[in-house]
Amino acid sequence: MTDDTAATIERIHCNYCRQKTRHELLCKAEDVISEEYDGNIVIDIVTTSEMFRCCGCRATVLRRTRIVDNDPDTLLVHYFPPAVSRHQPPWVWLALTDDFRGVIEEVYRSLDANNHRLPMMGARTLIDMLMVDKVGDVGTFNEKLKELEGMGVISSRNRVVLAAALDVGSAAAHRGHAPKNQEVNAVMDIVENLLHAVYVLPKMAENLKRTTPPRSSKKRTP
Repeated sequence: MTDDTAATIERIHCNYCRQKTRHELLCKAEDVISEEYDGNIVIDIVTTSEMFRCCGCRATVLRRTRIVDNDPDTLLVHYFPPAVSRHQPPWVWLALTDDFRGVIEEVYRSLDANNHRLPMMGARTLIDMLMVDKVGDVGTFNEKLKELEGMGVISSRNRVVLAAALDVGSAAAHRGHAPKNQEVNAVMDIVENLLHAVYVLPKMAENLKRTTPPRSSKKRTP
């Protein structure tokens, strides 16, 4: 640790504060590796690891940078944990099964890594898991959607919306489609709303029924 680390403050994204905040540098380590390249050229690879702490919530984050021969074009910067691009809804861990939570966790970690295709494939998997859970493995995606609509789980309008979300995942998996951020967020909104409507809202409604006092059966006297 260098003598001036305690005085070093930088603005870094904080996953808990959900914005860039002031971070204090706690410690710093540097490693230099010299490697021979092309027979007689020696290059220096410098890796710097820095531990920061948010001045607000006190959460810590590690920043690791690597540069070759001080060439700015070779600079690589990674944060651990990476910046969260989309936060998971809190009800995921309370209302869903381990199978659903496992897939959702992979989808969100893939989003944090700035991937687009893989999260859409995962979103497609989540919709398929829900359909199999509710109507069974009855055939194609369209056939399952029809069954969901017939059971009243989704409306005809929701069926069209889900079909669009499924097609994005299919295009990413089979047609090399790379959706843009806006498309990715739209699909995630659809999937989150679907899971919430199917697995969370019914339980909330049941709890409300149990805790709401019934209407009095007594007639008012004139």
